[in-house]
Amino acid sequence: MKKMAFLTVCAIAVIAVAGCASVQTATVLNEQKIADAGNNVAHINGDNWGVYLLWIPILTGDTAKPGSIAIMKDTVNVPSVVDMVTMKSKEMKGTKTVDLVSSRSSLPVFWFIIPIVSLKFVEVSGNSVN
Repeated sequence: MKKMAFLTVCAIAVIAVAGCASVQTATVLNEQKIADAGNNVAHINGDNWGVYLLWIPILTGDTAKPGSIAIMKDTVNVPSVVDMVTMKSKEMKGTKTVDLVSSRSSLPVFWFIIPIVSLKFVEVSGNSVN
């Protein structure tokens, strides 16, 4: 009984802080070029994560509004995070986003044979130049 109560409390805690999309930039590049052509603007890193029940998104980060939560929207995928990173690049007056690199992963939270509840993560980074 104590184990079930502990798991329930953990699930509530995960859901309470679930879903976060964020974009971070680095503009101080020590006068080093980050691309073969163009002027440096910034290095941009975007990440997003969320809680899924089987394959259904419950709470995810909103890639259209970083820092916000999206309910029942599948935004934890590479195309959504690439859009977030390239929007930030455009906002910073970059004309190209080059050298994009992405990674994605999933961590089962509650599972027996198949993951019932899982956390999914996506991270994309690239260089903004003009």
